[in-house]
Amino acid sequence: MESPNQETSSHIRNCFNAKFEHFKTNVGDISKLTKQLAKDDSRRIVHSIKVGFAITLISLFYYFDPFYNGLGVDAMWAVLTVVVVFEFSVGATLGKGVNRVVATVLGGFSAVGAHKLSSLPEEKLPKLEPLFLGLSVFLTGK
Repeated sequence: MESPNQETSSHIRNCFNAKFEHFKTNVGDISKLTKQLAKDDSRRIVHSIKVGFAITLISLFYYFDPFYNGLGVDAMWAVLTVVVVFEFSVGATLGKGVNRVVATVLGGFSAVGAHKLSSLPEEKLPKLEPLFLGLSVFLTGK
């Protein structure tokens, strides 16, 4: 009969072996799926490599002091933009990029307009402040 310490260590070893086997099975399944995907459409694999490379290059802004001193923490937005905008085809990427620029400009204009309207004196905007605030929140959330 095994001592309690031996039982515990064998139980831990069995659990570790089971987890390791499960991990090996998952890695094997992922590699099979990747091979099948590469056979079906190799462009998707190339696209994923391009996205990884682009994110890696943009992430280097954090490691070079001249870039980081110029951009600061805002360099993270460059990484997020690459993640959000990068698409499978060049045309789709350009289209999403243009849409993002236009939406940013329109959002800035609407924010400036909302600020200008909200800073009007009470005499010029009597009793309409709650309506205006509700409309601004609705348009911002839309």
